[in-house]
Amino acid sequence: MALRVMVNQSKCSSAGICVKELPEIFRFQPGSKRAEVIVDIVPERFEEQCRKIAEKCPSQAIIMEEC
Repeated sequence: MALRVMVNQSKCSSAGICVKELPEIFRFQPGSKRAEVIVDIVPERFEEQCRKIAEKCPSQAIIMEEC
């Protein structure tokens, strides 16, 4: 199964943990400090790290979905 990850924009508090720790998957939106995902499907080598970052997110804005 593949992993898809999203950022709930209404919950994102701009802490930036995801962007700092996994720039291969997340970035700040241009002109904003809210995070966004830059891949459709998380490459397998980043799945575990992505799960850990989702747990660290202080606003619980990272949504993961098995597909």
